Amino acid sequence: QWYLAGHNLTSLSEQMFVSCDNKDDGCDGGLMDNAFSWVIENNKGAVYTEKSYPYESGSGVTPECMTAEREVGAVIKDYVDLPQ
Repeated sequence: QWYLAGHNLTSLSEQMFVSCDNKDDGCDGGLMDNAFSWVIENNKGAVYTEKSYPYESGSGVTPECMTAEREVGAVIKDYVDLPQ
């Protein structure tokens, strides 16, 4: 909807969820519902941009959560699961 309204798309940070979301399992995976719930409850819905919090995982070790000086790319207030 954002894009269709004429706005540019912003790449959001996967690393923020991998490192900071304590409802899921970091590098071992997780569920988007848990991630959305976590960001709404713990980060006021703020999701950082990929540019300000780039992906660093890949070695199997989850990097520490680092939220200082990150740019907010989107704010999630709620979410719904769509049927397949």
